[in-house]
Amino acid sequence: IYYIRVKLLFFTNNISRKEGEFLVKKVDKFDKKVLVYITNLCYAISENINTKEGDNMAKLDRKLEHEANDILCTNDMLRVPVDLIEIATNNDIEVYYQKLPEDISGAIKYNDEKKKFQILIEKCEPEYRQRFTLAHELAHYFLEGKKMLCNQEIHFDTKYRKEKNMEEYRANYLAGALLMDQELLSRLYKICPSIPVLARTFNVSESAMTQRLITLGLL
Repeated sequence: IYYIRVKLLFFTNNISRKEGEFLVKKVDKFDKKVLVYITNLCYAISENINTKEGDNMAKLDRKLEHEANDILCTNDMLRVPVDLIEIATNNDIEVYYQKLPEDISGAIKYNDEKKKFQILIEKCEPEYRQRFTLAHELAHYFLEGKKMLCNQEIHFDTKYRKEKNMEEYRANYLAGALLMDQELLSRLYKICPSIPVLARTFNVSESAMTQRLITLGLL
């Protein structure tokens, strides 16, 4: 019972090695050997799982970087600041700026009558915020366009969004990569490692620039 409990706790990340060893004292000598073995085994498995998850996320990030670069190259947009409206136009996507419900920053939907995608952006937000929202919605289009086409659903994004699932993580990452191309940012950072200057150059917020630099390992 004890070693099964320890095993389960390890996999839910609710127990440390020390806590596992503390439970050893609660069982007899024979069970103690079993529990020590299981504790060490679960600890090793947990570490291995975390490593694999990290490797998988790194592969995903590299894939998204390539995806962003392909989009920028295809749309002749390897320059700063990137013109998101031109990318939308090149892909036959209509973009509208209007007043949206209080907690909504943007939305994307396939219009079956017009046979094209449409993006809505909250018009009262700062430009850098609008740009990130537009990049985020475009990311959903490039990553999930066919799915949206089939489902005919409106995808909403709330203000001060948090990554609730893998789709949102991918869209957020691709949005940042579209706005701040890895190669261009890396070169400019070597010339001028000033976050405020880089943020103005790429027309993004300083917080978005800071996060991007951290993501790329430049900070």
